Amino acid sequence: MLNKYFCLILLLGSFNLVKAQEDWFTQKLSEKISISFPKKPVKASQTSYGVKDSTGVIFAATISDIAKAINFDKSTFDSVVVEQDFANDFLEGFKPSMPKYTFGNVKISTLIGEPTYQFEGRDAINKSTVYFVAVFIDGIGYNFTCILPDGKSVLDKNLFFKGIKIGK
Repeated sequence: MLNKYFCLILLLGSFNLVKAQEDWFTQKLSEKISISFPKKPVKASQTSYGVKDSTGVIFAATISDIAKAINFDKSTFDSVVVEQDFANDFLEGFKPSMPKYTFGNVKISTLIGEPTYQFEGRDAINKSTVYFVAVFIDGIGYNFTCILPDGKSVLDKNLFFKGIKIGK
């Protein structure tokens, strides 16, 4: 009997999760990828969007032509982006933009067949954690960041990263 109640609670919770995402604003970053924010983001530049919600959680998306920046053609970039040494160098290049954070290792995976990096960092002084996902498509890095102050729910952070949609 207890098992049935547990299953019912899980089912109802999943409906709330879907409902929460439906209220979010979908921002198209290119013809190939979009992301959902908890509300309409501010366009900070030609290549970046961001929003801070009412609880102090920050969500951001940026676009970087990484292959062009490092002078690689698409095929060369595609061959190195899946290598751990390249991912580690990527993190090293990212660290100066967030000097108060201590970062863990980069995890390489795929999202709908596209190379993806994931890592997180901790700012012990300001008591926050930054979560970072980069998806690489045709030499372009689509970078998604969530800064979560201590004590805030990870639900919206999880919804944000689940809101990455590849394809039309």
